[in-house]
Amino acid sequence: MRNRNIKINVFLNEEEKKIFDEKVKKSGLHKSEFFRKIILDYQLKEQPDERFYEILSLLRNMANNLNQMARTYNRYQGYMREDKFTPLLNQIQDFVLSMQEVYLTPQKKGVSNGYNKNMEIQEQTRHPY
Repeated sequence: MRNRNIKINVFLNEEEKKIFDEKVKKSGLHKSEFFRKIILDYQLKEQPDERFYEILSLLRNMANNLNQMARTYNRYQGYMREDKFTPLLNQIQDFVLSMQEVYLTPQKKGVSNGYNKNMEIQEQTRHPY
């Protein structure tokens, strides 16, 4: 059974409809979901481009590789220095979470989204390409 059973009709002029459609498209949400987020006072974000998802996937793979290295260390203690890999694993996991928070998680207006923390992490992990 559907949780939402109240239907609301909204009348817009051409310009308002155009603006509404553009904002919905940028958000990547369905129109109903977009409307609900707006009335619940969420500050919506534009849907990230494909590069964001590629970077996120690469970071997850790196974190997985580091986790496997830590397992190897635990199995053959003494052959790897754990203190070199644990901080890097934590840093990558924090970076992935902060990217998700900044780019994917809708936040209520006026609530901090960790953007400054994300920028600090980006500065620490930035490499010239």
